[in-house]
Parts: sequence; C-alpha cells; structure tokens
Amino acid sequence: MENQDKMSKTESRRQKIKQLIISNKVVSLTEFCEILHVSESTIRNDLKYLDEAGVLTRTYGGAVLNENTRYNIGMNTRYTMNIEQKEEIAGYVVEHLLRNNSIIFLDSGTTMVSIAKKILDSMLELTVITSSFAIASILSRNANIDLYLTGGKLNHIKEAFIDQTAIDFVSTICPDLYLFSCDGVDEVNGFTIGDPEEVAIKKTVALHARKIICVIDSTKINQVKMKKIFNSNEIDTIITDSNAEEAAVEKFRSIGVNMIKT
Repeated sequence: MENQDKMSKTESRRQKIKQLIISNKVVSLTEFCEILHVSESTIRNDLKYLDEAGVLTRTYGGAVLNENTRYNIGMNTRYTMNIEQKEEIAGYVVEHLLRNNSIIFLDSGTTMVSIAKKILDSMLELTVITSSFAIASILSRNANIDLYLTGGKLNHIKEAFIDQTAIDFVSTICPDLYLFSCDGVDEVNGFTIGDPEEVAIKKTVALHARKIICVIDSTKINQVKMKKIFNSNEIDTIITDSNAEEAAVEKFRSIGVNMIKT
C-alpha cells in the first residue's frame, strides 16, 4: 500500500510538471521546486523521466517544452489548461454570435467543448455539426439541437473523427458558421497546427462555410506550429480572451484581420 501511494504521488507530480511545461514552455528548476514543494533532486529525477518520455528537454537550469508535445497530450490534460480564458471566450460566442436556426460546425478541441457546454445551458435552437465525440456527447442532452456527428474512426487523443470518412462527410455540408481552433496564429504565417492529420478536415469544412471564425485563447497568439491551415486573410474573424496583448491585436487589425477580445 505504501509503495502504491508513493507511485500515485509521483505520477500526480509528474502530471503537474507536464501541465506547467505545456503552459509556460520554459520552467526553471527553482520554479518547479517552489510550486510543487519538493527537493531539487526529486525534480531532477522527474525531469529525467519526462525527458526520456519525450515530453520535455532538460536544460542546465530546468526544462523546455518539446514542440511535438502539445498535440500529443491527452484531452484530460488539455481540459485543465487556460480554463478561465476558454470559459470567457465560450460565453462571448454563445451570447454574441449564435442565433436561433443557424447551422454551425464546431471543430474539435477543448475551447469548442466549452462552447458546447454554454450551448447546452442556453435556449438556442441550432443545427450543430461536429467531428468531436466529446461535443456530440454534451449536445445530445439538448432537445433544441439538431445534432450531426461526422463519424469515421475515432482518434482517442483528440476525442474526434479526422479520418477520410469524416472528411467525405463534411465535404458536402454548407454551415452558416464554422468555428475552429488551432495551435498558433501569427500575422505572417497565418493559422497553424502541430498535428498534420487535422489539416484536411479543417480545410474541407471551410470550403463551403459562409463565415469562418477562429476561436483561440491568448496563449496561442504569435505562435507558429508545424503545418499551416489557413492564411491570415482567409479567415473572417479571430476571437480571443481579454488577456491578449493589445499590441498583438493591433498587428492583426493592421493587416485587415477582424480580431475581437472578449
């Protein structure tokens, strides 16, 4: 029993380390010790383990995030990141953008799950199409929602369908509004994502959508990931939270991108 408790504490601590490095990208050894209230030797052992697992790279004074980590982490970890910002964005979207009898496509991702939860609690009557199993599970409890799920093979990390079956399904739909998220947005490189497998379904939905809106929390602004989805001028609006730096917002507005802080 004592060994099991020790293993449980170790796993819990390493999960917290993973969340810290994903949120901050660079964390010092001193910061880890102060936040987690453990010794340097304990943190060094944890960092060695997570380095070997490919989550981070150890440095002399701490650790840095591996660029492939963000899109390979499970949804349970993502749900714990930037919660307040996602709630703020979701509230704005449901209150200001969605109208009764609209046809909307909700992308996969935790910000979209927050939006789905707000829709569930609203009185809106909508047609919702989604590739997200998590979102479908939420909205299936609301009789005001005509719900369509793309189907296909479930990607368990994303809790979503992003294979060719799903792509074929969305190739013929014409939503009034397409809400999508990504891993990074930059005024020069546009909208990017770490996982190339997600690009095709996002681009296919956008082909026939009347309006396309990117919904991202402010930590993703001025980030560039491996694969481009859209150019900056291909998206109607970006919605982000109130923590976004005004200078970054003005950069996008200066090139004609409508960027809204909630």
